[in-house]
Amino acid sequence: MEERATYRVPETELFSVPLPMETRTYKPVSHRKLADITLEAIHDAGFKLDKQIYSSAREGNIANAKYTISDVADSEMQLQIGWQNSYDKTLSLKFAVGVHIFICANGCVSGDLGAFKKKHMGDVTEFAPSKIVESIIGAGDTFKTIQMQRDGLKEIEVDKKTRAELIGRMFIEQELITSSQLNIIKQQLKRPEFDYECADSLWELYNHTTYAMRELHPNLWMNNHIKLHKFFTETIDFTPTEILLEPSGTIIPELIVDPAQISILDQIPQNS
Repeated sequence: MEERATYRVPETELFSVPLPMETRTYKPVSHRKLADITLEAIHDAGFKLDKQIYSSAREGNIANAKYTISDVADSEMQLQIGWQNSYDKTLSLKFAVGVHIFICANGCVSGDLGAFKKKHMGDVTEFAPSKIVESIIGAGDTFKTIQMQRDGLKEIEVDKKTRAELIGRMFIEQELITSSQLNIIKQQLKRPEFDYECADSLWELYNHTTYAMRELHPNLWMNNHIKLHKFFTETIDFTPTEILLEPSGTIIPELIVDPAQISILDQIPQNS
């Protein structure tokens, strides 16, 4: 297993990795090109870039990028845009929009909102730039949806038995977490390192899990976080039922939060 220190890399090092040759069935997309397209789209959308972080494995043949946005944020989290790419044909090109949690530096990644994946073949070199721009244009709305999901998860309290069942499903059925990550979650439940101000809630359990996943190998990071987000958010019906007008004039959708769904664990899909 590679040392953790090899994961994060300077952009100059990542962009210097040679692009493999194109073949009839394989069309690589360079890490540098993806970064340039993403940064330009962030700028054109009027967002203010906070940080850009790159990680890699297999001598740069697998790469992840994360871009945090400072002016799309609340007191707990900020917008985060990311992509995953490979030069060794092991992973498809993936792009996703999510959030970065301030208190613990964890991340949430949605696979349903502003996300796409594309194999390195056919029209990938034409398809990817337009889809990246489209996803970033809609990233502000994605952030609002994730805010709504977070607030819904905070409202759901889970007892010890339900927590154990959910963790067991993540470990055995979904294979989202390893035995070492399972132990980290257990430790966090006993002695939390961070106060998410929503004790015994689904949101707290979500963050304990992403904390345990913080050192995932680059080839697993995006896919596992997307699956995790889906696992948790599909325990609640986030359908807006009534539009509430706050005194400030802000329109906020009221959520359907059905606690019964938490105890009926087979409502959680076994495959993402």
